[in-house]
Amino acid sequence: MIAFGFGRGVDGPNRLTDSNALCELIPPQAMAFGFGGGESREEKYTKDTQAIIAQVKSTLALAPGAEGREESINTTRQMTNAWVAKYRRDNATTGKPSYGQVYSALNAVSGHFNNFGTKYPFPAKRKDRVYQEFESAELLLSRGR
Repeated sequence: MIAFGFGRGVDGPNRLTDSNALCELIPPQAMAFGFGGGESREEKYTKDTQAIIAQVKSTLALAPGAEGREESINTTRQMTNAWVAKYRRDNATTGKPSYGQVYSALNAVSGHFNNFGTKYPFPAKRKDRVYQEFESAELLLSRGR
């Protein structure tokens, strides 16, 4: 048998190919910070981007004065800030066409609410552009771009 439990032992699994055995080798502290196991960076980016797109679309669908609109706008602001902070400095994602589309749309939405507040309606022309950018981003995401 090979030392340290690597390789195929007489009665043990192959620790280099058995995924459950690999998870045993990764310390829990490393798993907490996203190292080893779990979703890949691409899967996290896709999931996070789809979530922010859905949040913004649901916020823009609310009419001015609708119940829960301000809370939805605040949630959108928080999610936008978190998404941008997480992916802005990641060279693997900033080069993606979907990143540029989503970033541009989020910038337009955030700029509107920062300048005009939560009471002023979102202009139809700007909303159409944001929806178009989101459609393009969703298509790109489905292609892994």
